[in-house]
Amino acid sequence: MNHIATRALTVCAAIAAIAAIAVGATALAQESSKPARLDPDQIAGLNLTAIPPDAYQEILVAGELNMRVATLFEGKELRVSIFESTPAKTSHRTRPTDVDEFVYVLSGKLILTEPNGTVHEYLPGDSLVLPIGYTGTWEMQGSYRELVVLAQKGD
Repeated sequence: MNHIATRALTVCAAIAAIAAIAVGATALAQESSKPARLDPDQIAGLNLTAIPPDAYQEILVAGELNMRVATLFEGKELRVSIFESTPAKTSHRTRPTDVDEFVYVLSGKLILTEPNGTVHEYLPGDSLVLPIGYTGTWEMQGSYRELVVLAQKGD
């Protein structure tokens, strides 16, 4: 099996595991539940919706945030989206992440720097889980695009 096929299987397994944890095994087995195919055009970056540039202005450290997004699936406890951005760097010290996130980098480069200075770099095909409360920096380089699975906030 080639490198890309192995990565694709890893991502599919991770998404399935997160979905099973998030919605519970019984919800997946209900007759009213059915698979939701993710739109391949949106995964490729087509037909995404622009996010207003001032939406994250207070955390922008460098670059210019020109972001586009599409929600591919939204359930009671799980949301799957495509997100893309021009090169930019944001700091989450004053605005920590508010949900757990699974991220699969599709294009560009992601650099996460923890408050203690530890740097993590992710390239296309890499994946990570970012726990709730992350307060470091988030730097997107190149034509950055990701598939993100977000735990929904409880009521």
